[in-house]
Amino acid sequence: MEFFDPESWSFLWDAERYEALIEGLGPWAPLAAIGAMILVSFLPIPAETVAVANGMVFGQGQGFVLTWTGAMIAAMLAFGLARWLGAPIIKRILPASTLEKFDSMVRRRGAPFLLFVRMIPLIPYTVVNYGSGLSPIRFRTYVWTSAIGMAPPIFAFVSAGALLRDQLWMGWVAVAATVILFTLLGYYMRALWNTDKQASV
Repeated sequence: MEFFDPESWSFLWDAERYEALIEGLGPWAPLAAIGAMILVSFLPIPAETVAVANGMVFGQGQGFVLTWTGAMIAAMLAFGLARWLGAPIIKRILPASTLEKFDSMVRRRGAPFLLFVRMIPLIPYTVVNYGSGLSPIRFRTYVWTSAIGMAPPIFAFVSAGALLRDQLWMGWVAVAATVILFTLLGYYMRALWNTDKQASV
């Protein structure tokens, strides 16, 4: 596999290729599924693709556990990495303006904001993970808000993937409904973000 060839990593967003790859790993498949979720959480790729694929491969229950576990490991690693590297390095990875807005919201609204933002998969994991590491939020607060907040969207996308495997048309309906729901939550979050920005001017 060529490391810098995008096609080599297409299994992260190509559900059919991912399914074939994972199923070919035999007893190592669960660890590979966790590893894929960890990897995608550090990349500018929608992590929902892996969640859906895990639902297709492992079903609703096991798919959820594996996906959630991978997301939590990635979240804690990224948080620690941000604390260790500091803002100057992280701002080379993500836009400084985005990180500053995130920090402002965390300072103003604390744990409720972090819990809510975790429920919106349209907000990249990289922003929440690194942004939280640079914020004054406590690690234990970050862990419990992440654990609870990431569970609903992960369960929704894994369930949609499981339906895609068992009942194709219902799976696509579930995927569409899930995307619409979390898009609406995203618009609400954007409005909240803009309101907070105007209040701080």
